[in-house]
Amino acid sequence: MENENIYRQEMLNKYRSAMGDLFRYIPWFEQKMGAKTMQTYAGNDSPSNSVPIPVYDSTLLGFVKEMQRTGLMDRNYVYVYSQYGIKNEQDELNLINQVEFKDIEVIFGIMAKYVLGGMTKGMLWSKAVENGVFLHGLKRIKELLEIWDQPLA
Repeated sequence: MENENIYRQEMLNKYRSAMGDLFRYIPWFEQKMGAKTMQTYAGNDSPSNSVPIPVYDSTLLGFVKEMQRTGLMDRNYVYVYSQYGIKNEQDELNLINQVEFKDIEVIFGIMAKYVLGGMTKGMLWSKAVENGVFLHGLKRIKELLEIWDQPLA
């Protein structure tokens, strides 16, 4: 039992320090859920065959950079999707809401799809704001850290 408490506390400290103050983004994600956070810039006097450039909300870019720095974004997130049979956005949200502390890495796997995938497919960052994956992920992580930080009976 003593070893379980030590391990649990180590894991709590790991996630709490890695997440830092990322939970400050929760109100912003609540406000932006369902809204587009990306526009395209084509220029005023550019030729019609020019490539439009995506322009992202600076808060979203800040969040993505901070998530990348946590060290919790696993490039092997595809494994989470196959292991849990995640097929669509609703599956992602349902799984996020069901995850317990011992499986918290699942949430980071789902978020990694959007954070890391957005490096090549920028629309994924905006999509994760619209569909609520970032919001629900952050809320569930915060909730789990708060629940498991309580002393065991």
